Amino acid sequence: MTGVFDFFNLPNYQILDYQKLNLDSYPLIKKLLPQKLRDFSQAEIHKLESDLEMTFNWKT
Repeated sequence: MTGVFDFFNLPNYQILDYQKLNLDSYPLIKKLLPQKLRDFSQAEIHKLESDLEMTFNWKT
């Protein structure tokens, strides 16, 4: 939480009773999924880069 407070430039607040949620484990994603998502979003990525006049490194 300290990192979150630092990021938002907030005072470091101590959470005394922090309830942990979603403690289950999740299966690993298939190796090809990230590339499939990039391929699926390619047109939107190019439009965003064009609109912002910036290039992002979307590679893993």
